[in-house]
Amino acid sequence: MNHKTAKLLLPLVNNPQMWAAMQALLSEQTQWINRALVVEMSELEMRRLQGKAALLEMLSNLPENVNSSLKNYEVEKQNNAHAL
Repeated sequence: MNHKTAKLLLPLVNNPQMWAAMQALLSEQTQWINRALVVEMSELEMRRLQGKAALLEMLSNLPENVNSSLKNYEVEKQNNAHAL
């Protein structure tokens, strides 16, 4: 994730009330997908559901990814400043 996107997402992931609501939504959707995967017979639909599950997992890790991206950007910026 680039630092500009991370900065845009920072208010969401650092606001406990907003992030709790997002986690509740992600959890609900993950449960629905897991139930659908258990009964799905179509290989194509199973792959689609697996892709959705992977996306939900990535979104559930958003705070760590946002903070990591911003930290890496700051370190890189400092290293570039020292190199000059």
